[in-house]
Amino acid sequence: MKVIGIDPGINKVGYGIIEEDLKVIETGIFIPSKKLNFEGKIGFLLKNIEILIEKFNPEIISIEEIYVAKNTQIALKIGIFTGGIIGLSVLKNIKFILIPPREIKQLITGNGGATKEQIKFMVENLTSYLNFKNFEETDAVAVAISTIFKLKENVILYKR
Repeated sequence: MKVIGIDPGINKVGYGIIEEDLKVIETGIFIPSKKLNFEGKIGFLLKNIEILIEKFNPEIISIEEIYVAKNTQIALKIGIFTGGIIGLSVLKNIKFILIPPREIKQLITGNGGATKEQIKFMVENLTSYLNFKNFEETDAVAVAISTIFKLKENVILYKR
């Protein structure tokens, strides 16, 4: 099973593609031009995610759920972008999951308040992948790993 994890944003989007055994296939970041307006950025980002979907043919797209931070306008824009990713998933008949940041941190480190450095440390240890260039990539892989952990947990709970 292949999972694409996405750390959504408007000016930077991290992604990570992993296998069920936590093997990292690819990581990266999409950065739209600062000259683009909001609609242009969304178009650029969704087109690149569509290319990832076509290239890797994942079974699941996992997205970090947005939380309302200090700037509600940015949260709203990221929510719109997340809706676009969900739309792509539905159109391509791919399952999707939204995972809150606290749950990702809890699943990866055992601490819902973990720092980005702690997440990176655990993701590197879980995957043996040491080529992360930024926290967006690490966070995206953490999102994908969390999805796999949740699915395995549900399978175990279902078998009881």
